[in-house]
Amino acid sequence: MGFSISWMAFNGKSKLEVLANLRLADTGESDTYYESMLCGAEIPGGWYLIHMNDCMHPFIDDAALEIYSQGCTLLGCQVEEHVMASASFEWKDGHQVWAVVHESEQGIYDLRVTGEPPTQTSALCAEATRAQDEEGGEEAGVDMIFDAPIDLAEMVCGFRHDKSIDPECKEPPFRYRYSFTKLTPLSA
Repeated sequence: MGFSISWMAFNGKSKLEVLANLRLADTGESDTYYESMLCGAEIPGGWYLIHMNDCMHPFIDDAALEIYSQGCTLLGCQVEEHVMASASFEWKDGHQVWAVVHESEQGIYDLRVTGEPPTQTSALCAEATRAQDEEGGEEAGVDMIFDAPIDLAEMVCGFRHDKSIDPECKEPPFRYRYSFTKLTPLSA
């Protein structure tokens, strides 16, 4: 068992604008544990989050991101623990600003950075590489590089799929004070 999820966080668009652009409707039902295919929440820092129980959800396709990022900043993250692949990326006004991708199938040290990521990216990548070296490099039984894209996304907007949103909350993962709202696609 492991995560196979993706999420997008929008800054510069309201919840209503995000839902309208994605053709989603708020059911008003709480989804604290991300059980539905789609759920959403307003998170600190002015971000509106859409969480998907699908690492390769169609919302994460480049053509869709180009559309959804019009008039805002869109931060995204993909997590596929079954094959130890992760990615984070930012789009703004229809253009990708940066991406950081790790696919362990390409090698344990695989970490591709494109565009102009946040300044902390170099230090974060160097720390992940150092940690992998300390664990035994290629021979290690653990993938320390995997978290680098996820950590970067968390640094940008404060959200991480396996942590509490509220930094003061001492409860284990998925015990959020903030309740997610179940979302459903609008009828065609």
